[in-house]
Amino acid sequence: MLDILVYLYESFRMVELAPDRDALEKRLFAAGFEEADINAALDWYANLSGSATHERLAQAFDRHYAPEELERLNDACRNELTYLVCAQVLDPESREWVISGLMALGGEDIEPDHVRWMTLIVLWSRGLIEHFTHLEDMLLSHEPGRLH
Repeated sequence: MLDILVYLYESFRMVELAPDRDALEKRLFAAGFEEADINAALDWYANLSGSATHERLAQAFDRHYAPEELERLNDACRNELTYLVCAQVLDPESREWVISGLMALGGEDIEPDHVRWMTLIVLWSRGLIEHFTHLEDMLLSHEPGRLH
């Protein structure tokens, strides 16, 4: 799923430039992605882009992880999420979408790089990246514990 979302992010630097779902499905299938993975990624993305802001998530709060989240998100991933919130890259609602996306990644092991890519995808899809190139450089080339 993450490969498909990254493909979309890299192909359509502005969300508004992405074609409709049918055209996306055809393009992704032609690019070699499996139909089930395409549907899962586009369904998750549709939920993300069509969701309303939840008023309780407008306030910062400490995140307590569910047992299944603790099982899938190792210490390094949870530390990366905490760091991104503390650095004000992620707001609480965006963090929840990043976690949702990570939990939807099927059986693959989740690494901090996955957290950073999912962060970019969530911020991009929610229209929260004004200068995505700078943020992309910061997120994808930073060393753990440093964001500048």
